[in-house]
Amino acid sequence: MTGPADVPSSDPTSATEPASPRPQPRGTFSGRVASIFATRVMQFGLAMTTSIVLAMLFVDAGTRGAFVAITTLPGTLTVLGAFALPNAVGYFSGKGHSVASLTRAAFILTGVLSAVLVAIVWLALPTLERSFLSAAADYDTLLRVILLTLPMSILVSFGGTILIGRQDVRVYNFIQIGQTAASLLSAIVLVGVFRLGVPGAVAGSVAVTTCTMSAVLLTLRRLGRRDATGAGVRHTSLISYGMRLYPATLSGLGNARADTYILQALLVGSYSKEALGLYTMAVTMAELVFYLPDSISILFMPRVAGSTVEDANRMLGRFARFSTLMTIGVALALIPVAFAGIHLILPKFSDCLPAFLALLPATVSLSLGKVMISYVAGRGRAGLVSVANVVALVVNVVLNLILIPRFGIVGASLASLGSYTALTVITLAIASRLSGQAPLSLFIPGRAEVELLVAGLLRLRRRLPFLRGAR
Repeated sequence: MTGPADVPSSDPTSATEPASPRPQPRGTFSGRVASIFATRVMQFGLAMTTSIVLAMLFVDAGTRGAFVAITTLPGTLTVLGAFALPNAVGYFSGKGHSVASLTRAAFILTGVLSAVLVAIVWLALPTLERSFLSAAADYDTLLRVILLTLPMSILVSFGGTILIGRQDVRVYNFIQIGQTAASLLSAIVLVGVFRLGVPGAVAGSVAVTTCTMSAVLLTLRRLGRRDATGAGVRHTSLISYGMRLYPATLSGLGNARADTYILQALLVGSYSKEALGLYTMAVTMAELVFYLPDSISILFMPRVAGSTVEDANRMLGRFARFSTLMTIGVALALIPVAFAGIHLILPKFSDCLPAFLALLPATVSLSLGKVMISYVAGRGRAGLVSVANVVALVVNVVLNLILIPRFGIVGASLASLGSYTALTVITLAIASRLSGQAPLSLFIPGRAEVELLVAGLLRLRRRLPFLRGAR
């Protein structure tokens, strides 16, 4: 366990002061959080519409399961094989290091990592299709096509963390909205109009990824011209921070995706496709709860990295309590909406609702954990984040292996509840010790948070924050 909050970290990059002066981001931090939140809400609306369109156009839940198994592969490999280096780049971007040097490092690391990963997975696909990718076993060619987009996915990940680290989110918000809107358009045209099925949906995913990468690189180039301050970053520093955080990102991936892969491994055959299709629908609905805490945690880690310890501690409780209040409210409001939507629009997915209900408390718990993780990582204690995530992953895998054979997709949801709660309890204890604040004070909302929520809702009625919040 770490020392008190007023004891400096032995990490030379600990969050005590910015690493170097740089142009300050436009707007307030709360405005940037609001802009990301509004972006996430718009993304959810577009993504949910896309999910509904594809669910109606695909023959059955099994076809949706195959599409999910194919298109999530690059993202999974980005987290699995990038050794948390995108997170490290975001951390040093928040510390004020040169955008140009971070961009060069991103290109070099993308080239090396993608070459190794594509070669390994290309050769291993026949084995994977008999186990963890059994839902996509009939689509070997499409799996190989989507695998070739891995360099673009990794580069987008690096570029996004540089922009977020600099708190330069306005254009990045529009890129993300455009990406989701383009996914919906491609689904309508390629699957709905031209009836190309899963191949058409995958082709649309490839095209959208290509356009997203181009937009991110163009934005990075403009940022580099506008913000030329900061010292160059050493590759050894990136690798050191990344390797300390890697167990956290690896186990975090396991916590997020272990259930889907264990489902495919334990339920091999046609039922694995149907189960995965139903479960991912439940997850898609439940993940709406994440949007506010994600909006905070995305910016919170680099903000903590560039702040004094005192400022970071003040922000922690305020944002964590507000996040808890909002996520509980969203989770409760989501229940009748989800039931009505499924029964009226997608009745063939009604079997996903029990899993959805079991996932809701899991998402509320993890929402608080996300804020705690951002604080601890921003304080330079990446190793502690890794310990917490590894413990949660062990809990996740054990519970999935026990519960999935007995309860199917509901068992997967219960496993998520157990592992996410374990992660939140551990990170809450660590953040409490680092900040010198009582654990309950970090998440129980009070009158101030209620008043802030009401004031925020009133402001949202008058303007669209994603257009103005980051100016």
